[in-house]
Amino acid sequence: MAPRDPLPPSPSAETAPAEIAAAEPAPLALQEAPAETPSADDTVVVDAPPPAAPTEPEPPAPSPVETSARLKKGGTVASVLQQFGLAADDVSNAVAALKPHVRLNRLPVGQEITVKLLLAEDDGKPSLVALSIRPEPKREITLERDKDGDFSVEEEIFDTVARLQRASGAVEGSVIVSAEAAGVPRPALVEMLRAFSWDVNFQHDIKVGDRFDVLIEQDWTSDGWPVDAGRVLWAELTTGGGEQSFSIYRFKPQDSEEFFYNGEGESVVKALLRTPLNMSRISSRFGMRHHPVLRFTRLHAGVDFAAPPGTPILAAGAGRVVEAGPNGGYGRWIKISHSDGLATSYAHLSRSRPACGAARA
Repeated sequence: MAPRDPLPPSPSAETAPAEIAAAEPAPLALQEAPAETPSADDTVVVDAPPPAAPTEPEPPAPSPVETSARLKKGGTVASVLQQFGLAADDVSNAVAALKPHVRLNRLPVGQEITVKLLLAEDDGKPSLVALSIRPEPKREITLERDKDGDFSVEEEIFDTVARLQRASGAVEGSVIVSAEAAGVPRPALVEMLRAFSWDVNFQHDIKVGDRFDVLIEQDWTSDGWPVDAGRVLWAELTTGGGEQSFSIYRFKPQDSEEFFYNGEGESVVKALLRTPLNMSRISSRFGMRHHPVLRFTRLHAGVDFAAPPGTPILAAGAGRVVEAGPNGGYGRWIKISHSDGLATSYAHLSRSRPACGAARA
């Protein structure tokens, strides 16, 4: 008998997985087909549109130019507008529109006028677009031109509020300069000096280092403009380098006039003022001096105060004017008779009223 071929070995657990894996088909590899390069015959030529010509931006519309000027002595609103080169029609129409709202002939020297001007594109000449003027701190007048070229005027009234302001400092040079440097308004300062003038001689009693302290009530607009000069409510002043101290309080007694009183409730008003001239300086004291005209030494029986022409002179006390007019070397002269046989005289005046009559301190 011929021998039989041996049977293949049966698969074992170790070889079966390998044989099974070999029997599975190999995974397909996905590849991106290469792009076909077009031939010369397949190329399509597209004509691109020509580039658009760049457009120039429109020039911006001209903006108004704002400027301001102040009234000079003898000047008018019309003259201020003319100095800006405005046409005569613009000036006359603007003035006519303002007249019902502003007393143009009563505007003070230094009044500020703010204008908006538009320059013409062709010839560069200005035209008036708007104007504002504040004749009073509480009132502002605004003039504007509409699209038709006509002017209209609006008036704004500002609310006011009272504020308290306190200022203090040491005297360096003079009370006036030192108090103004501390922020005391000039009219309130004059009021304070006058109230102290019955007790204090400002040309003699004040020393460097003396101190002042003042409380002022002043009205302000809602946008920050002072409305009035302020009222002194209380003040304190030392003299003689701090040796003495004086205080004043504003008070209005029942059925009486409002004025200043000291800490004891007594009126500061005395028989005679010790400083009868506001905001002044002594130019010549009482005593022997070299006479500026006669050129020899003689007694100067008085006190000379120097002040700008037109400065008001305060009577040293209540009384009656008994002489008024020229008096030799005294120039223009006024003599006032007071109570208790006292009299005061005022010479070298720039001008005075000739009539005699009652005088108040």
